[in-house]
Amino acid sequence: MKLNQKICMLFLFIFLVFRPLYKYFEYILSFPRINMSVILGLLFVILVLYNIYLMGDPKIKGKAVYSFLLLLMVSLIQIISFPWAITYSSNGEIIFLTTIIRTIAFYFLFWYTGLYIKEILDNKIFWNILSKCWWLIVVTIFFNALSNNIFAIILEGETIYLMLADSFAILSIFILCRENNLFKQYVIVILSCICLYALWSRASLYCFIIPAIIFLFNKNKPALILTISISFLFIYLNSNFQLENDRMTRVLFGGYDYSQAEREKQLSKGIEDIYDVWLLGSFMGDIEKNFGKQGKYIHNYLSFWRQFGIVPFTIFFLILLSNFLIIIKNWIFFKKTKKPHIFLICFTIFSLLQIIFARAFVFPYIWLSIGGISSYLNDIESNT
Repeated sequence: MKLNQKICMLFLFIFLVFRPLYKYFEYILSFPRINMSVILGLLFVILVLYNIYLMGDPKIKGKAVYSFLLLLMVSLIQIISFPWAITYSSNGEIIFLTTIIRTIAFYFLFWYTGLYIKEILDNKIFWNILSKCWWLIVVTIFFNALSNNIFAIILEGETIYLMLADSFAILSIFILCRENNLFKQYVIVILSCICLYALWSRASLYCFIIPAIIFLFNKNKPALILTISISFLFIYLNSNFQLENDRMTRVLFGGYDYSQAEREKQLSKGIEDIYDVWLLGSFMGDIEKNFGKQGKYIHNYLSFWRQFGIVPFTIFFLILLSNFLIIIKNWIFFKKTKKPHIFLICFTIFSLLQIIFARAFVFPYIWLSIGGISSYLNDIESNT
């Protein structure tokens, strides 16, 4: 097994299992703090140095070259922005380093993982480990949620629920798409929906439900109907028949939602900022506009334009759109031997929904989809 593949599997394990579990125990059980960003940043450095030593990776060819060049462009913009970005806040250096780990390092790591996704999905030992870890996370969520007055994870005021929910949703998509047993597929979808409901991230729950529906529709339609019925029954009963007042459902049923209202304000303000910096963008400019405060960015991938400018955003959009259309066409029309893995379809739909409706430029998962589709298309071209 290549070291690149081992690094990618280690990255997935840390990002989807160890990182969320440990952060949960850190906040709830006062575990000693571990800086996960530093660990993952070091993993990125090892990957880069190893590939420099190899004088490149043969996986970076064909369709993958375009996204690789885009990653280099985005990275260069951030590095050039350093002298200005660190002046936008009293702790600008720390914010800058934290941000570029979440963009440069995580973008590259997820993209590289996508290039090796076929080999990773075929590794039975790795997925046996991750399946057991998935069950451990499910038990942990249920144990915490059932011990509270409401069925929800209580994080003592800490705002890590988005990280917990996104990583669990993606791990669930991995586990679901690798499972061949119909009953287990059904159980995975039901338990995942219940756990995501408890984690209190509406975007993660809703964006998981849609690819899960597509997966079950593709595999077994009766299971799909039963899964949807049980999931909505659980939400209806748990909300005490006041769906417009329940955090997880009030957006759907017309209730006022403070979080949604704030995001609409940030979207309006962010679009105004784009008018000012539409050509070149302004990396960390949202922090400058908000007097050193983080998190006041557009909560969709228009923030990518706000940060990096019109050229990287346009290239990103064209790569993503063309990749998605091609893989959907291949999934529908190709014979079984050439069809893309169902994981690529489900994961791409999940990530697309997230970046369109809820997640900003620091959401790195979409790059796994870009790398994975590029690798799949390269394999198709090599076999023709």
